[in-house]
Amino acid sequence: MSSDSRPLADRPSFPRGEIRALTGLRLVAALVVVIGHFRPILFPYLDQLALLRPILDAGWLGVEVFFVLSGFVIARSYIEEVGGRFTLAKAATFVFNRFARVWPVWALLTTLMAGWILAVRWKGANADVWLLHPEVSPTAYLEQLSMTQMWGVDSIVGPSYVMPGWSISAEWLAYLAFPLLAVVLFPLRRLSPAVLLALATLLMTPMAVTAYLDGPLDPEVPWLYRLACSFVAGMLVAIGSLGLQRTRRVEQFAFALSVACTLMFVVLCFWASWRRAGDTAHDYAGVSVFLFPALVGALSLTDRGPAAWLSRDLVVYGGRISYCLYLVHFPVFDVLLTCVWQGQDPALRVVTPGLALVAPFAIAASVLLSMALHHGVEVPARALLLRGRSRVLERLARRRSVPAGPPPETDVIPVPRRTGAVHGAGAGARGARALPAVPSRARSRETVGPRS
Repeated sequence: MSSDSRPLADRPSFPRGEIRALTGLRLVAALVVVIGHFRPILFPYLDQLALLRPILDAGWLGVEVFFVLSGFVIARSYIEEVGGRFTLAKAATFVFNRFARVWPVWALLTTLMAGWILAVRWKGANADVWLLHPEVSPTAYLEQLSMTQMWGVDSIVGPSYVMPGWSISAEWLAYLAFPLLAVVLFPLRRLSPAVLLALATLLMTPMAVTAYLDGPLDPEVPWLYRLACSFVAGMLVAIGSLGLQRTRRVEQFAFALSVACTLMFVVLCFWASWRRAGDTAHDYAGVSVFLFPALVGALSLTDRGPAAWLSRDLVVYGGRISYCLYLVHFPVFDVLLTCVWQGQDPALRVVTPGLALVAPFAIAASVLLSMALHHGVEVPARALLLRGRSRVLERLARRRSVPAGPPPETDVIPVPRRTGAVHGAGAGARGARALPAVPSRARSRETVGPRS
């Protein structure tokens, strides 16, 4: 990859709008997470798809893809503004924009799940059939609403009413840290894109090495470690892309790299499945995480290969609703199992033919609900919050521009020329004259102009 010594504003670059391939990649990441969570009741179907099972077994890595994507997209959109010319106002604007993006759907689903858990427990039933949930109390509820429930907590299992919400809490921490990260990392734009890509890959390598040596399961990998490595890696790739010229050579390299990363990911998933050999205590699929920064960067620079498929209209639409799908699918799964397996001994819980038949429809219901949430909550609520903020800022600006009291008076007040009688005198137009100016300090005591 070639770089350019000219200022960023003077370089021909790739467009800054939506990158359709990356939006489509969000759908893929969300779907593998959804299938991974539904897997306990989907195995009658997955057993028929032996060739796909190694990839679906690695579904938890979709979260790492989301973290890298977030770091990349946010840095690509904001780092020059926030990191290059930092002010508290810009940092606050960025944080509010991200809050408006993620909070409305999160707040709604958190409230609904809190009500569900409270109602089940109030009836004396078990609300923790499949997964432990935190207590429903004012303090815990506010902690969930503020997206801080993971801060100071080690395990991702149990702290959230909506289980995938652990990553929302983690990303909220990344958003708050982004202004500082932008200031620290923005000077690295002077490095070549190849060096920045190497640094991003190096950041992911410790997780890959740990996965190779120990094979930790998803909940065993520290969430703060996962977030920091992936989010900063995505930022580094985005910074590197700012220095690229839009040339045919760059596009060809990105196309080849996207194909290579995709194929290598598939190979590593099959290798991890072979090494695991049915061992439920270990998972080696994490060795592939070092590929994600290169894959995201490559997909952003080409329209061919995997990027062409990910850019299809239906896939892109799926990417746009992926945030809602990521959040809503687990409450559907949780409520379903709570109802079906209520009162059963954990050792006797089985996937009956009826439950297996319902499973695909539960996923379809999750998709429909995510569409409704996207169009009915996510988009309008975000627009409402942003409009509200703009109005507040406009009012504050008007108040700052208007003095606190009446405008100061001048020392001399001009008086209009008189054309009629003066104090009853029979003076006509010929006798019209101007009265002398009255000092402003006497204005409250004297009448200026004719009296009635």
